[in-house]
Amino acid sequence: MRPFALLAGLFALWLGFGVPAQAHEMGTSALVLHEESQGYGQLVFKRTVSADGKVPPIDFKFEPRCELRNINTEWEDNAEVIQRGQFHCNSALKNHRLQANGFTRLAPDLIVLATPLNGNRVQSVLTPKQTEASLGSQTPTAAPLEYLGIGIEHIVFGWDHVLFVAGLYLLWKKRRQRLRQLIGQFTLFTVGHSLTLALLVLGLIAVPTRAIEAWIALSVLWLAWELIRKEVPGKSSWAHLVLIGAFGLLHGSGFALSMEQRGFPEDALLSTLLLFNLGIEIGQLWIVTLLATTFAFLEKTHLPTWSRLAQHTLTLCMGGAALYWTVERIYSYV
Repeated sequence: MRPFALLAGLFALWLGFGVPAQAHEMGTSALVLHEESQGYGQLVFKRTVSADGKVPPIDFKFEPRCELRNINTEWEDNAEVIQRGQFHCNSALKNHRLQANGFTRLAPDLIVLATPLNGNRVQSVLTPKQTEASLGSQTPTAAPLEYLGIGIEHIVFGWDHVLFVAGLYLLWKKRRQRLRQLIGQFTLFTVGHSLTLALLVLGLIAVPTRAIEAWIALSVLWLAWELIRKEVPGKSSWAHLVLIGAFGLLHGSGFALSMEQRGFPEDALLSTLLLFNLGIEIGQLWIVTLLATTFAFLEKTHLPTWSRLAQHTLTLCMGGAALYWTVERIYSYV
């Protein structure tokens, strides 16, 4: 087992020092257009450095063509590049369309907020499948289905959330609990993150961003500790269930904060919020299904050694990554 232990340790170190940059998450790109007089106005183009450390290569253009003037570029905390300037068009902004390109896996969309002078406010999300939007269309009354996919992306590409979900599953497996207990624990986690997500989006509460990120990392570290410490298998204590619910509240805050710049359309707030949350649940179910299938395959093919190796490796990965995130986020907070 020594080669297996060495392999697990090396993999944990790789995750702890290579993957943490991807904990949160994909580069966010947003374009804000405000028309002050016919065909003339101000623009702000904001891009957040993605998990690979690069500025998203997303770009845009008007159709028919508009001229961009006095573009100033500035950096904010080496994490966001912001370009401000003016646009000059030969006709009103509502007569134009916006086209975007340069999408990548870590920069999958561009949020567009446009305020034409004599038109309705336009809010749209451009993606590789929908690369253009009319700047004269009315704000849609129906919830855009894109928010379902955005919810899935947020949990699948948010490594701290992925490891927490994986940790809950591994802890259930370690304790040899029943299926209803697994369902109950994930229900608590779901209720918790759905509650804070809704409260934050509705503006009913406010939370400190950096502190929340640090606590989310600590929640993953707690699960890693629970997985390595010795205990008598049995039912979850009330304290354990309360902690899962509390950590659900924290992760919901993380989801909401990551959507702060993207936002939700005001006239379809409830439906887009539900779609986004449903996407998170689909992503969560996908992670658990993948884990359950993998371990079932290893156990049914009589490879208990590989099954134990997979559990130990994943636990080490959780611990290494969570420790790195905790130190990094607490350091940035203080």
